[in-house]
Order: sequence, then C-alpha cells, then structure tokens
Amino acid sequence: MPSIPFTLRQLEYFNAIASEGSLAAAATRCNVSASALALALDELEYQLSLQLFIRRKAKGVTLTPAGSRLLSHARRILAGAETLAADASQASSSLTGRFAIGCFPTLAPFYLPGIMQDFARRHPGLTLEITEAAAPELDELLLQGRIDVALMYSVDVSPQFAFDPVREYRPYAMVAKGHRLASRKSIHLGELVSEPLILIDVHPSRLNIDHTFGSLNLRPRIGHTTTSFELVRCLVARGLGYGVLFQRPATTTTYDGNELVTLELDGRFEGTVVGLARPAGAPRTARHDALLDYFATLTPQK
Repeated sequence: MPSIPFTLRQLEYFNAIASEGSLAAAATRCNVSASALALALDELEYQLSLQLFIRRKAKGVTLTPAGSRLLSHARRILAGAETLAADASQASSSLTGRFAIGCFPTLAPFYLPGIMQDFARRHPGLTLEITEAAAPELDELLLQGRIDVALMYSVDVSPQFAFDPVREYRPYAMVAKGHRLASRKSIHLGELVSEPLILIDVHPSRLNIDHTFGSLNLRPRIGHTTTSFELVRCLVARGLGYGVLFQRPATTTTYDGNELVTLELDGRFEGTVVGLARPAGAPRTARHDALLDYFATLTPQK
C-alpha cells in the first residue's frame, strides 16, 4: 500500500483556511500561529503537487479549482475520522460489546469461574470471550489485538506490555493430616527440608519455589516431580512428602478424599504477583477497569 502524502492535521488546516478565508482567521480557529499554518499548507501543496489556494496579500485566500475539488474529499475524510474517534471513545468508555480475556492455564480454575459468572452477571452488556493459553501465546494474542487483556504472572510479562497487579501470593507448605508438624500454624521451611518434596514442575511455579528455597540457602530433597497441581496435593495428603505452593484451593480435601494441612512459612519471602497485561501504551478502557474493580471485591487469599 503506497504511503499517504498528508496528515489529518494538514487536512484540518486546509479545511479551516477554506472556511475562514484567511490564514490569520484560520490560525485563530486552530489555535496555532499563522506562520505554522502557512508552513503546513506549503507542505500539503508540495506533497500533493497542487496549488490549493491563491494567496493575495491583505485580501485573504481564494480556492483554486483543484483546491475546490479536493476540499469536498478532505471534508469527507475529516468527517470519517470524527466518526471513528467517536466510535472509539464509545467503545473504550462503555461496558457493552465483545471483551476478550486471556488467562494463563494454572490461574484458570481460581479466576475464570467467577469472571464467567459473577463478573458477567454484573455487566450483562459485555460478551465475554475467554482464551486459555501459555504466556508466549497470550503475548501474541495481545499484540495481534485478538484479546483485550491477559491474566498472567508478572514474571511472564515482557516490556512490550503494561501490567496492572491484581494479587500477590506468598508461598505456603502442605503436609498430611497426621504429619508431625500438622498441629502447627506456621513453620520454618528448614524444618521440612530433610523430607521429600513433592515438586510441581510448571512455569512459573517451579521458578518461584526454587527462589523460595534459594532465599533461605536451603536445598530440597526431591521426592517426586509432577506437572499436576492436584497430584502434588494428593501425594502430600497420603504422607509421601510435603509440598510448597502459592495458589490455595478453597478445600483441604484432595481429589481422592484425603486431607492435608496448610502451614504458613515463617520468614520474609518475595511473593508471586498475578495481574492483567495489556499492550504498552494502550489506554485502560472501562472494561479493563471494571475487571480490576471486580478483582478488588474478591476475598483475599492468605
């Protein structure tokens, strides 16, 4: 596609000069200096290879025949641009229409049910489109404009995106109901490090868990590695080791009906942050803010 040899601003100046009949009056209307307006007109005539006005000193300006023909085209373009701007303003400020939300898979069970029911009920004018995908795919979908926002971990957010934090999670430990430390409210991670760790090996959980142990100069003894969040819980509840996780299900009962106990970790740890990503420079729309407001009403996890 060939490049367009003019700007909307130049067309606005062209229209103002034609409407006002003089550079001075048009400059006042456009809130610019007469010299700046004259330079913009010179550039437009140069780019179009046409003389648009006959300029008479102290007598204003008169449209040439070519200028008269182009003025009607310019006004249609400006009217279309105004319509586009109005439609964009309506879309960004309203809570109606399509709202495409991406979500990192391990966050989906904790956030999507509420979004698809509670958030949707609050905003019936929105048509939600939900996509679950890994971080690289969410990046592409955001850049292509196929989703409006993505719920993901901050560790996965590149500089191409703006990030609005939603919640920070601290690590916690899990042991079986009959474990020697099960009656405690909190422990130091060093009290468990000699026992086998049931490790979840999913990004970024594995990275965050490694950092948690590393911050205490501890080296865990790996008992079993899995990509399944729930399998970690099931194996811990059966007494096959302990676990360290960040996300907290609402129940301590595992899929196979056993019970586990969650323990707070003593000490200061860097948490993991979940939030909404959007392309850098993209404005926060009313829909985006409505979703952030919804998250603010959720009961915080410990």
